[in-house]
Amino acid sequence: MSRSHILVVDDETNIRVTLEHAISQEGHRVDTACNGLEALKKLSRISYDLLLLDLQMEPVDGLEVLNFARDQDPNLIVIILTAYSSVESAVEALRFGAFDYLLKPASPQTICGRVREGLHHREKSIRHHNLLSEIDTLHAKFKNMVGEGDGAATVSPRYIQANDLLIDHQFQSATLDGALLDLTTTEFELLLCLVKSTPKILSARQLVNQALGYDCEDIEARDIVKWHIHHLRRKIEPDPSHPRYIKTIRHKGYMWRDK
Repeated sequence: MSRSHILVVDDETNIRVTLEHAISQEGHRVDTACNGLEALKKLSRISYDLLLLDLQMEPVDGLEVLNFARDQDPNLIVIILTAYSSVESAVEALRFGAFDYLLKPASPQTICGRVREGLHHREKSIRHHNLLSEIDTLHAKFKNMVGEGDGAATVSPRYIQANDLLIDHQFQSATLDGALLDLTTTEFELLLCLVKSTPKILSARQLVNQALGYDCEDIEARDIVKWHIHHLRRKIEPDPSHPRYIKTIRHKGYMWRDK
């Protein structure tokens, strides 16, 4: 994990010093603030990756700092440090977007473990956001290229576009109408085969061969594909009982059609 910039906010000197030392040992750059007001000043000037935040402070409390921090950077990870008496406030902080909370006194090892989890979550969120932004841009480009078209897929070395569906070979991901689909590997491969073959019909045996990589008898293939298609439809169809995208062609197989 790359070196991150972390702000520790606590009005207890020993906690600030202990956490600054422990987190610095993990290879991160650490700043500290002794109260909420100092934290607000630093957050307004410096971009941080993670915030360790005490709740019970004056004159500016932790929830106010949390709200300001999240407005500054929605991807900022905030971990609350709280005494048992303010657990309700910590739970409220989770509703306002905190990543997690720890009860004092928590060991430096425990806190460093949560910091690692938080930073990993931040990296994933940023990668996901960047991927969606890239997909949105490419989606618009493909729409301009395809225009109204005839529903056939447009193929590039990395992407396949079929109207509102965009498939990314490199990341094995797909979005439909701008929403990222949560697909298993098998579901992704089945979807890819169907879209690449548009407007042709693929038999169950062809889908097993192309998507799963092996051959079997027609009866077995129909049972295998039927189950996977059922789950795939539940993830992409507005009404799975009346499929719009994945059509069943009686006695022949399946085809992708989004018009």
